[in-house]
Amino acid sequence: MQKRKRPESEELELTTLLNIMVVLVSFLLLSAVFSKITIQEINMPPLGGSTEANKETPPVVIEVILRKESLEIGNGTKVTDRLPKAGDKYDTAMLSQKLKLLKDQNPGKRDVILLMEPDIDYAAMIGVMDALKFAEVPARREGSSPLRITLFPNVTVGDAP
Repeated sequence: MQKRKRPESEELELTTLLNIMVVLVSFLLLSAVFSKITIQEINMPPLGGSTEANKETPPVVIEVILRKESLEIGNGTKVTDRLPKAGDKYDTAMLSQKLKLLKDQNPGKRDVILLMEPDIDYAAMIGVMDALKFAEVPARREGSSPLRITLFPNVTVGDAP
């Protein structure tokens, strides 16, 4: 009777798997950093009513209403400025100028309310939010790049009336 030959176990080739894992881990680390940069912080309106302290001195309210055909700037009770849409884009440069004037009048104000109609494009919303947060002013020296100043970093988002 012949002895059966026992099959020898083959070695596993792990170098390809390790190469794939190195590439995958590095890709995931890089994409995680970029996704953290693009996060927009927003606030939701409070649920409760106003307190007694707020009734004595009414706070300054700045509202920007994002409509399909225009941008409107209001003070909480009425619309003070209307910026019509130029073609298919909103006039965010003019919005920044108007908001800079409001910031000069209220230097301690850090919050603004962004009210939007339904079916507003995400890109349009982000562009308007950037205009609410920052404005570019000309540099003091010629040949220098414009300065970026902070306007209203705290943006509260809601539905337009």
